[in-house]
Amino acid sequence: MDMTPDELIAYLKSQKWFYGVRIDSALLFYSAKQEGMRKHVKNMHGIDFAETLRVPLDGKQPVRVINTEQAKAFHDVSLTKIRKDPSILSLCIKENDELWARIAGECDDLSRVIEAGDDQTAIQTFKKISSSYAEASAQFIVIFSLGLKLAELGATGETKLILEQHDSWRNQIAFKEERMGEHWYRFFDLMRQKYDLKSSAKDLMGCLSLPEVLAWLDDRSVDVDNLVATRQKQGFVYHDSCKERYVIDDADLVSRIVSQLSLQTQDASSAAEIKGQPAFVGDGFVTGEVLVVKTKNELNAKAPFMSGKIIVAEQTTPHYIQYLKDVKAIITDEGGITCHAAIISREMQIPCIVGTKNATQILQDGDLVEVDVERGIIKVIKSV
Repeated sequence: MDMTPDELIAYLKSQKWFYGVRIDSALLFYSAKQEGMRKHVKNMHGIDFAETLRVPLDGKQPVRVINTEQAKAFHDVSLTKIRKDPSILSLCIKENDELWARIAGECDDLSRVIEAGDDQTAIQTFKKISSSYAEASAQFIVIFSLGLKLAELGATGETKLILEQHDSWRNQIAFKEERMGEHWYRFFDLMRQKYDLKSSAKDLMGCLSLPEVLAWLDDRSVDVDNLVATRQKQGFVYHDSCKERYVIDDADLVSRIVSQLSLQTQDASSAAEIKGQPAFVGDGFVTGEVLVVKTKNELNAKAPFMSGKIIVAEQTTPHYIQYLKDVKAIITDEGGITCHAAIISREMQIPCIVGTKNATQILQDGDLVEVDVERGIIKVIKSV
């Protein structure tokens, strides 16, 4: 880390930060994405993406915190490009689809060498996949930004078809990453057995960054079991600055960073009105009972009861799609007009408000609410 702890805290205090979505992916995946963005995005888009931190702000799932001004500069470039030629978005999606097809083939290769117990070839294949995934992640942020600006401009005619192509692509990415993750899990399970590690494959992927993994694979002198145990005990922050990327696992500094970047939440006991951004208006006003879904486990458990309810979630994922057909409305804490909830609400014609920040903290199962979708306001009529 180039800065001293005091310098880092002072820097964080001096910048404006946007609190993005909660992250349920492992550090390995997150860091691979950030490595790819720093390596490829400027060549693709003419400008680097914003500085980010992966911080355990809510004490549970970590949150992605983004430098607001840098992100705005990046999205401004996207706006200029999409205004000039909306078809650039289709071209980027085509290239990303082709790269993911290559990743799928590389994952098949990894599966075969794991089955054969060829750990050295498995290591080389994993490195190849991680490099491809880093590039695909760089493409993702460019596509996301271009799609965001096209949606904000309002798509009609041919540009509407391009936006629909973007929405379809976006819904498939999570499943592609999950399939790749299954192969990576098997690879780490092979490594832990081969080198007699105490940490599980899940914990290795959850607590180690890609550069750390690659360094360990080349020279297994690092005590990764101890590193994983330390980070599980005292937490960690991943900082992707514009110059370097590193993990902070000093307990005191982690605490100081979390304190500096703490989210301000509304007091649930006094909240009567919640505000967000309309994503799909539909009928304008919706009244109904709330069903809060915060995790994948809750999604599976509450799926039979979702029909006719107003679904409130931190964020939706493609896993929600099969259960949303008969819901009255969708409300999320996080996201904007190109988040998954916004995309799926447009496709399925479901009234939707995103970016409320705290709906899941304020609302409870069974609450009766009135949703003014045009204004992005949710009013509690009767609490349970």
